[in-house]
Amino acid sequence: MAWSYRFEEFYFHGWYKWTSAAFRQITGIVPFSVGDVIYVAWIITGIFYLLKLCYKLLQTAWADAGYYLLKGIHSLLGLYLAFLVLWGLNYDRKPLQRDTGLITGDYDTRQLYQLSDTLLQLVNREKALTGDTLNVIMSDPSPVPVFKRALQAYDTAATRWPAFRYKRPSVKPAIFGHWLNYLGVTGYLNPWTNEAQVNTDAPPMIQPFITCHEIAHQLGYAPEEDANFVGYLTAANAADNRFRYAANLEMFLYSVRQLGHRDSTLARNVWERAVPGIKEDYRYIVEFYSKYEGKADEYSTMFYDQYLKANNQRRGIRSYSDVTGWLMAYYQIN
Repeated sequence: MAWSYRFEEFYFHGWYKWTSAAFRQITGIVPFSVGDVIYVAWIITGIFYLLKLCYKLLQTAWADAGYYLLKGIHSLLGLYLAFLVLWGLNYDRKPLQRDTGLITGDYDTRQLYQLSDTLLQLVNREKALTGDTLNVIMSDPSPVPVFKRALQAYDTAATRWPAFRYKRPSVKPAIFGHWLNYLGVTGYLNPWTNEAQVNTDAPPMIQPFITCHEIAHQLGYAPEEDANFVGYLTAANAADNRFRYAANLEMFLYSVRQLGHRDSTLARNVWERAVPGIKEDYRYIVEFYSKYEGKADEYSTMFYDQYLKANNQRRGIRSYSDVTGWLMAYYQIN
């Protein structure tokens, strides 16, 4: 326990805090995604490497082929080590209880229904204030205003939760946003450059929350349920009601979906009380992603599910919905 505490103090509050800020300071100057360019370079290098390896195998040059194979394994291990040192070890900490003062526990169907009802009231209210969210956001297609407002939202959140203070921002639109829709990817953190990547081709009404979620990863909240909750607290307390709407819509959908698994009648009761605009936005999101469904999305989901499980997230892709436990604890005292 003592070693674990000392390591956390060294890595999470020392090494990671310094290196992540340094990377963001550097990449934040560049207007495009440095990480995406690096990924492209790695893919091209990997293709040439595999072609060279196949050529050696066809020549039956076993010694050279073995050398290239070992060289490739060495490179992959080096990248994995860099992943752990630069960001991946954040999966080994559980900071939310300390940073928010909240404690999660088990909850029953009645409590889940109450949470869904609370979120319904919030999202109905924000929808009334927001009006036609889709047209309002699409009237300004540049992602810059959303990114700037996300920074303002984190400044506001940090006055209540100091651990959420976000310095040296580096938030970028993903270069290959359209193609990411085929993989079902709305955003991601590049662990080697510490850039927050947002798929700005995703439905516009969810982009404010996506941005806050990815910034939470930059702050070291690696588990998806933790990043979801930090993103929610930030966006739900923002001055911009479009952020509040995006946050409450996202969490409402998580909670009512979970409620549906336990009691479909109660879930239907909640959903029927959503104002028409919310149902229209949800229909838009479903129809948007239906155009991109296919094998690529299925394989991407399977791969990411295994990636999360390999990094101590036992429920894999379903861990996103575990944010309801934090929401339950939050609304019990708010």
